[in-house]
Amino acid sequence: MNNKRTWIILGGTGVIGRAFAREAAKNGHDVILLGKSDEDLTRAADDVRARYADVDVLTTELDTSNLDSFSKTVEQCETAAKNIISVFSALETAYTQKECGRDLGKIKNMFQINYFTQVYFLSAMAPVLQKQSCGEIIVLGSAAGEYGMPDNYAFGSTKAALHIWLQGFQAQMAQSHVSVTTVKIDDWDTVGERKIGLYQKPLDPQACAESCMAYAQKGAKIRYFPWYTALTVPFRRCQPYLNRQSHK
Repeated sequence: MNNKRTWIILGGTGVIGRAFAREAAKNGHDVILLGKSDEDLTRAADDVRARYADVDVLTTELDTSNLDSFSKTVEQCETAAKNIISVFSALETAYTQKECGRDLGKIKNMFQINYFTQVYFLSAMAPVLQKQSCGEIIVLGSAAGEYGMPDNYAFGSTKAALHIWLQGFQAQMAQSHVSVTTVKIDDWDTVGERKIGLYQKPLDPQACAESCMAYAQKGAKIRYFPWYTALTVPFRRCQPYLNRQSHK
C-alpha cells in the first residue's frame, strides 16, 4: 500500500472505528467518518484533526435504517475522496441472549447493523473500487460467528452470516485486485456472562487498528485478533459437548 488512500470508516464513532481513523491518519491517509449525524461524529473527526492536521477528515451521515440511501452516500464519498478509496467497517451492535429473549426486536436490530447495513453498503461501494482496480476493504467480524454459545448465539449468527457473505464477496473483488480482509475479534468480553479466561483480556482498540492496517497491507483474507483467538475457537466449539458430558 504505497499510494495515499481515503479511508471510508463505517462505525466512525465507535472505539475501534475511531482508533482506526487515527491509525490511518498517522500513516498519512485521508479519512471519511460515517455514522449518525450527531455530536459524537463531530468529536471523532475533531480528535483526528487535532492530532494530524495535514490530512483531510470529513464526515458523512449514514442512516442505517434506510438501506436505499446508501447509493447516495457512496456517491458523496466518491465525490469527496481525493485519493484511492479503501473501506474499514467497524459497525456492530451486540446484545446478550437474555436481552434478546426479553426483546425480540434486538435480534432484528443486530441483523440490521451487523449484516444488512454492511452488505448493502459494500455492495453499493463495490463498483467504485472495481473501477479503481485496487483498494482495500477491512471488515470486523467476530469469533462468536464461529460457534454457538448459550449466552450469545443470536449475536453470533449475525456474524456467521456476515462471514459467509464476505467469503464470496472476497472472491468477487479479487478479480479487480481489491483485497477484502475479515478480522475476527475475540468475543470473550463482547457479550454474555463469561469471565475473562487465562489468555483473555480486554481488547486494545489501538492495537486492533494497527493490526487491521497491517493485515490489509499484506492482503490477508482472514485473521483473528488478538492472535490467541484462533487457538480458543476449537476449544469453544467443543465446549457445549464437554458440558453435556460433565452432566451425565
